[in-house]
Amino acid sequence: MKTIPYHLNNDRGSVIVAALMMLALLTIIGFAATNMSSTELNISTNSLLYERAFYTAEAGLERAKESLRAPFIDQNKAQIASGGEGDWSFALDGSLDGYSAAVTDPELGVPAVLWVATDNLNGVTYSVRIWDNADEVPGPQDYTSDQDGLIYVRADAVGAERGGRCSIEELVEGSSTGGSVSGYTAQEGAGSGKVYTSNDTDAITTFTKQL
Repeated sequence: MKTIPYHLNNDRGSVIVAALMMLALLTIIGFAATNMSSTELNISTNSLLYERAFYTAEAGLERAKESLRAPFIDQNKAQIASGGEGDWSFALDGSLDGYSAAVTDPELGVPAVLWVATDNLNGVTYSVRIWDNADEVPGPQDYTSDQDGLIYVRADAVGAERGGRCSIEELVEGSSTGGSVSGYTAQEGAGSGKVYTSNDTDAITTFTKQL
């Protein structure tokens, strides 16, 4: 009778199994690395889009504040000249050319003026709204008449790509000091103790800004 040897420790094929396991492990590591890279790329992109929206909103806010500066001075000449404080009523009651009176904003829940309707900066659109704060005066709040020189300014920016958005809101104070002017005689005449020429013979009485 022919005897067929049988080996209990036969390990033929183990190298293939080990190679397959190693390949599977490397495949898992590769997928994990790819997924991590994709996630980090999305995070970086979202961060970049948010920063663009943030700086656009900040630029819109600064633009609105700068454009409000000259009208604030111009519309409050009488109050400033008499030593009083200026207010923002001109920006809220529709008396300024190009801007309508405040209407109730559905998001803010209070009457607001759309100061910058829609503008575009590097692919990000923004708008700016202004509205009166709750003035500390008795009776119902009148959002078209400023009483304390404070208003809210808010800029909303929305990016075209992935809809990245940012809103910045500031409480802006309009402050001014002034006083009545009766005359200025420092340059009147010439003579001892003065460093002016003989042409300075009269007091300055006209204070109109010269350009």
